Amino acid sequence: MDPTREPTHTRCAIFACGWCDRDGVECRFCAGTGWWRPERPHRDGNGLVVWHRIDEPCRGCAGTGKEHSPLAAS
Repeated sequence: MDPTREPTHTRCAIFACGWCDRDGVECRFCAGTGWWRPERPHRDGNGLVVWHRIDEPCRGCAGTGKEHSPLAAS
């Protein structure tokens, strides 16, 4: 993963989001970077399924780097 890349969203699409505005609540899926590295299955030439790592904006926080789950709030 390239740490210099910026997330595709600087914040979520909700105006004045109470979850994005909280300080110090990093996303547990991407550790606040806004990017994660899931694995995607791929079938090679011999028919064997192998897994490839891909870089994409974090789906857990929509690339904001902050948790949006009300259950995560303390």
